[in-house]
Amino acid sequence: MKSCRIITGEKREGKSTRMMQIANEIPNSVGFIMPVSECGYSLYRISSNKAVPFMTDRDVFPDRIGKWYYVQSLFETVLDELSEVFSGTVLIDEVGRLELDEGGYAPVLRLLKDRDIDLVVSVRKSFVDDVISKFFQGEKVSVEALS
Repeated sequence: MKSCRIITGEKREGKSTRMMQIANEIPNSVGFIMPVSECGYSLYRISSNKAVPFMTDRDVFPDRIGKWYYVQSLFETVLDELSEVFSGTVLIDEVGRLELDEGGYAPVLRLLKDRDIDLVVSVRKSFVDDVISKFFQGEKVSVEALS
């Protein structure tokens, strides 16, 4: 990994909005952002400019962490797309408890560590130290706090 940049803040402080700004500033960046939607969160694919429902507090999806129901199989789509990326800038929004429990983006983060990429991830403040320790120990990491 060439560089790792963590965007951090609390809930609803603008992490996903900042990630969208970065995606718009960096041509040909790829990755996934999880903006708030009317039912919870969507999974927005930067490369196609499309979003799909992804996470909600309603019991409509098969997988669960805490109060959130989500679709773990969508992470396979993320892994498939990002496994083909060997250079450039990759953005991954909302790395946290799911990844610390080895779910979600965890396989993608391990895969990208060995690539010639600039990685930008968003992480809630309460998870920053644990995420750095688990996925980026020994890497040069810069942290951009929103508040």
